[in-house]
Amino acid sequence: FLAWAYSAEPYRLKKFPGVATFISSIASLLILFVGFFLFSGDKNLTGLSWRVILLISTALTLSLPIKDFKDIEGDKKYGVWTIPVLLGESGGRLVVSAGVFISFMLSVFLLNELRLFWWAILFGGASYLIITSRKIKPHLLFWWILAAVGAYGLILMKIVFL
Repeated sequence: FLAWAYSAEPYRLKKFPGVATFISSIASLLILFVGFFLFSGDKNLTGLSWRVILLISTALTLSLPIKDFKDIEGDKKYGVWTIPVLLGESGGRLVVSAGVFISFMLSVFLLNELRLFWWAILFGGASYLIITSRKIKPHLLFWWILAAVGAYGLILMKIVFL
């Protein structure tokens, strides 16, 4: 139902920037829930921390608009109101880069792990600079940020779990 409401008329929720990314984050959380349920010993979601759920849903809601830079003209043509369509490419890059930076910083506080602080500053700052840089083509932004998130995720796993 979520996929249908996201893209099909009469709802076509992808037309609304905040709603579209929130729906996408909920869909991602459903995948996490299924995986956790399948691999948890007691087949119960109560072992999944609310902090992790809040971090993932907030970070995805703030960061997923990065995917909207690859087709600004197409979104304008079809009336899909994305952050880059509403604010232009420059304004959109600024807003999305701030959201990505905030997402990195949220990991420190929601996971209550201060040892991540400088790593979050480093990767959040680098992501901010990547997104706001005019040298990076819009269709490549996602991949650069995915690399930064992947590297940060490895560091997070080492600090938190090892």
